[in-house]
Amino acid sequence: MRYPQLIIFEPDTWLVRLLGELAGESRWVVREPRSSDNALALLREGRPGVLLVHFEPADVKLRSHVLVGDAHRLFPDLPIIAVSATKLPDEDRAAWSAAMLDLGARYVLFPPLTRPVLEDVVSGLMAISVRRVLGDPNRVPIKQEEILDLAREGNAE
Repeated sequence: MRYPQLIIFEPDTWLVRLLGELAGESRWVVREPRSSDNALALLREGRPGVLLVHFEPADVKLRSHVLVGDAHRLFPDLPIIAVSATKLPDEDRAAWSAAMLDLGARYVLFPPLTRPVLEDVVSGLMAISVRRVLGDPNRVPIKQEEILDLAREGNAE
């Protein structure tokens, strides 16, 4: 099997620096496409992987937002993490999280963002991706108590 790939779409190297050590230890190929088209071409290779997209809510071009939607549409099983470096009020963070989840992101992360949190999310999703590509019929078992039921959470007494 070819090495799993970690595709990081960002304007700088912030996420690459945070995940470089984990990627090296885990033997993941780190790809840094500079365009949405290049990111989608890398995904077409069929390797197991995770797509991290750095987005900014104020981005008027919406390049990263479109990439999340296109990647999810073309590769529905692909784990996508949307990460912002912008601190927002709670209501704005909730609205942007909902928008990115609707586009297909599995996780939406905002500051404060620590390296251990990012590493845990990425490594967990990479394990799921590898099992999916290898055809593991069991995939990753999820315990019932780990499932967050938002409808029930709102009605908790």
